[in-house]
Amino acid sequence: MFAMANTDKSVLLALLDSLCRELGTEPVTPVVTQALHQCERLRQAIVQFHAEGLRFAAFTLTRLMQQPGTDLHDATRTASRQLKEALDAAGYTSQH
Repeated sequence: MFAMANTDKSVLLALLDSLCRELGTEPVTPVVTQALHQCERLRQAIVQFHAEGLRFAAFTLTRLMQQPGTDLHDATRTASRQLKEALDAAGYTSQH
């Protein structure tokens, strides 16, 4: 696990921006609206180096995107997976 100070937040922010762009191409649904809100919370936590906020927002975002019946484009799912993998590698989310 890496400390946030050793993690390149610009990489995490770029991956988050990619996910936000993809979510913006999705039909507006409650899940997409909530996911975009969690993306903003995650952005604030990354910028502020707030580890607990980062873990919570990342967990909530991941759960939203994995809800049964959530029909997201492949590009959105890929962007979500890439962000989660980067957060996992930085030690901010469970790797399960």
